[in-house]
Amino acid sequence: MSRFFDSEVVRESMSELDELQQQLFIDMLRLPILDNEERRAHLKMMTEFLEKQKLFIFRISLSDDPTAIEMKEKVLDSAKMLGLKKGQTINDFYDILQKTIDGLKETLDD
Repeated sequence: MSRFFDSEVVRESMSELDELQQQLFIDMLRLPILDNEERRAHLKMMTEFLEKQKLFIFRISLSDDPTAIEMKEKVLDSAKMLGLKKGQTINDFYDILQKTIDGLKETLDD
């Protein structure tokens, strides 16, 4: 394992992200049967996941560890596949995702 990923804080962060991602996936399969309160909880979890992702990518960005740099490139490549445009930063992308989540929350408030 690399220096960056030897850190207890980093490993814990990755574990939290993995757990949230698994729960989000399970919930997505159930979305058609969730009531509005459950959907609000799902959107809250999406926001939590997004915030943890932002913090994790920030940590990666500060590292000069080759494995961390490689992971950052993979994250950026994934973001490009999901709509990150040339000239946008990853934070711009996360802001767009948060606005999308906020818009979904508004549809449940009606």
